[in-house]
Amino acid sequence: MESKIAYLSSEFALSDDLPIYAGGLGILAADILYQAADDNVPLVGATLFYREGFFKQQIDEQGNQKHYYEKIDTEKVGLVDLDHLLEIPFPNRKVYLKIWKKDVFPTEQPNNQTTKLRESELQPSEARTAQPASLYLLDADLPENSPTDRKLAYRLYERVWAPHVDHDLLLGIGSVKLFRQLGIPIKTWHINDDHASFNILERLREYLGSGLTLSQAREKVKAETVFTTHTPVGGAESKFSRQEIIPVFTALFAGLNVNPEEIYDLGKRELEGEEFFSLTVFAMRHARTVNAVSKKHFEVAKELWGFIDNLPLTYITNGVYSPRWTAPELANFSNLSDTDLWNAKLAAKKRVSSKLKLDPNALVLAWAKRFTQYKQPLLLLSDLPRLAQILNNPEKPVYLLMSGKAHPEDPQGQEFVKTVISATHDPRLNRHLIYVPNYNLGIARDLLAASDVWINTPVPGWEASGTSGMKAVFNGALNASTLDGWWAEGFQPEAGKQLANGWAIDPPNADALYQLLEEKIVPTYFASKTREASSAKSRASFDRRGQWLAMVKEAFATCGTRFNTKRMLEEYQKLYFP
Repeated sequence: MESKIAYLSSEFALSDDLPIYAGGLGILAADILYQAADDNVPLVGATLFYREGFFKQQIDEQGNQKHYYEKIDTEKVGLVDLDHLLEIPFPNRKVYLKIWKKDVFPTEQPNNQTTKLRESELQPSEARTAQPASLYLLDADLPENSPTDRKLAYRLYERVWAPHVDHDLLLGIGSVKLFRQLGIPIKTWHINDDHASFNILERLREYLGSGLTLSQAREKVKAETVFTTHTPVGGAESKFSRQEIIPVFTALFAGLNVNPEEIYDLGKRELEGEEFFSLTVFAMRHARTVNAVSKKHFEVAKELWGFIDNLPLTYITNGVYSPRWTAPELANFSNLSDTDLWNAKLAAKKRVSSKLKLDPNALVLAWAKRFTQYKQPLLLLSDLPRLAQILNNPEKPVYLLMSGKAHPEDPQGQEFVKTVISATHDPRLNRHLIYVPNYNLGIARDLLAASDVWINTPVPGWEASGTSGMKAVFNGALNASTLDGWWAEGFQPEAGKQLANGWAIDPPNADALYQLLEEKIVPTYFASKTREASSAKSRASFDRRGQWLAMVKEAFATCGTRFNTKRMLEEYQKLYFP
């Protein structure tokens, strides 16, 4: 059997019927699977099967976020029970897992934009029939387990964003055992964020069991491991106290000539006077390559993890799998004239306008993210009278769409949601601020189809990459973002004959954003629209390469060719097959 790349992630956002994702991490993982299927890259995914997935959001009459869960229908989502049983060593007991499999087929869409952009680089010998990529899911809801253990991985991130040690053990140890039991040889283990890093412990245990020393085992593991670090937010790092983690090491390495304290020291970290075991540090010390997910994030990661000796750090900027994110009306984007492009975008807006309750002829802004402080969800709402003037000009109407959830354990984020919902009822805004609840993949596609400008407002240095703005590019929308994550390298300012491909919110504050809207974004959009909508006589002389459409095409030319999963997976393959 051909050796595979094992791609391990705590999330995969394949569909809303299988809500085992919370945000960008899962969307990235799923897009990589789709691209692997497109390109016949021998990549297989592994994750946990959260029987109730991530929470669904409801908003009560007072504007408070409520959360609830629904059990996933395995038959409906196409999971296949492989009838295998795995045994995971926990302190003082065993936990059992079964294996489900889901095939991921390439997304069919006419004139795949990513493929079209790169077809000149492909040789005839490279043309192959695409095969599905496979995702394997580990399930603890078994009669062999105690009632408590059956619920260990029932819900994704129910308590905190970083999984607890039980989730990490099930995914990390289970990912090795599942491929061994299925007889699938793994050449490279790609660990996507630190949640699956106990995978390294299990492989160390295997090598130690074969007679290697700890030093030799570590070199073997390092040679076959690629690790991707994501958000620099402290809460995303999986950290465990000595009292919590030493019993895990004792159970895992029972009968082997290794001291659990030696393993603890390999991930030990001190921060602000506190000592703990960091799965991120442990993974970075056992990877032949560690990559950040944008150039900006690379610089942040160098500072954040610089205390690790000989850190093999590089970066591969994220990308999106455009066929699953492009509105069908815009599938032939690169072949459209200016008139046809304007009309195609208008048709996409009309298709979702009744659902989103907006006027498709207006300029539509969208902000859709997780509601947390560093993403600054209230930046646009910091001056409601000024926002009202922007939204309510009868000759140049503007809508602002907002969507996103706050974690159930994040009261501040939930207050942000409540504040936005309260603002939607402000008469000054005249219902031009719309909050769309229960943000998911389907709603994301609607917002992308509707939006003319995708707004992103993270505090610079905190957003590792972000991918939603990349999707906007494939939907005929422009980005207005702080210079963070991917936009720090994607943004092209106007200079001489070089046309801008969007806008930078710089400095990253509310006044700069309001000023952009008032002086640049709104006037540019409506200048193009007014010319296009003029009389038949003047339309004949209309310059169809108006500034707005020229910027949209410039964004597609400069960003669509770079920020896609085809380019990204090609770069990862250089790490997989050095």
